[in-house]
Amino acid sequence: MAKHSKGKGLRASLKIYQAAERLRALEKKKEKNTIRKGQRGKSVKRNQESQRRNNVPFVPFHRNSTLLLVGEGDFSFARSVIEQNYVLAENLIVTSYDDSIEELNAKYPNSFQENYQFLISEGVAVFVGIDATNLIKTFKLSKKNTWNKLLGHDWSNKCLENIMFNFPHTGKGIKDQARNIRDHQTLVDEFFRSCKELFQNVNSKVISNKSHYIRGYNDESQNSVSSEGFGTILLTIFAGEPYDSWRIKTLAKGNGLQLERSNRFQWEIYPSYHHRRTNSEQETTKPAKEREARMYVFKKSEIGEEEKKTSKDRDEEKL
Repeated sequence: MAKHSKGKGLRASLKIYQAAERLRALEKKKEKNTIRKGQRGKSVKRNQESQRRNNVPFVPFHRNSTLLLVGEGDFSFARSVIEQNYVLAENLIVTSYDDSIEELNAKYPNSFQENYQFLISEGVAVFVGIDATNLIKTFKLSKKNTWNKLLGHDWSNKCLENIMFNFPHTGKGIKDQARNIRDHQTLVDEFFRSCKELFQNVNSKVISNKSHYIRGYNDESQNSVSSEGFGTILLTIFAGEPYDSWRIKTLAKGNGLQLERSNRFQWEIYPSYHHRRTNSEQETTKPAKEREARMYVFKKSEIGEEEKKTSKDRDEEKL
């Protein structure tokens, strides 16, 4: 009996020892993770400070590329793109979800008309009543009403390289956060789908006629459109919640897209741009330029399933 009791005591002591070792190992792991997080935090801050100090502009398209802006408010972003010479006027297409110029004037009485007149004077193509989630239908594209007929003969040899949506919003004041997130996920998901459809509709016709195909005016644009006609989709959203819960990278992957790069949205390089609410000229609760935002650059995924599991999204500046 004594031996049996001694055996029990040894087993109990061993369990206590093993539990203590596991606890020590867990504490060491936590300590290492804390150190790593601190190091990453310092690295992030250094990157942010370095970029702000050097003021390196992040413009994910070049001067000779083509760009379609959807969901524009008072057209101040489009104006800034032209004023800063980021894109040639003849290669820029600006659209609004609102149905008429009168509606836009009523919504943005102090800013829209001046911006609109500036774009028209520069020869920029402007369209109203364009839904970012249903581009082909709202552009009224068909076999008879082609993209070239809509925009002019110059577009017969130009591909649509970039589609950009700044700060997508449904325009609804939904207090239920879960429903609000779902609605915006649907908006972004349908925007991605719509972009893919428009790229194929517009670019396939240009690519099929290779003898007249011009991707741009210099070598910079040679890789801007895939062999299937897919261009680049640009999306800008605010940082933090509820925007993080939209999970835009997951939505992109579901649409066969991958994140090519991302960067802090640099308000300072678009001096004429004034972020507006979807229903008025009023600022958001906190002035937009004081809020962190990020620009994401998506392209059609070109990697296989195995590579997808190990690939990591590349951010030029981590938040």
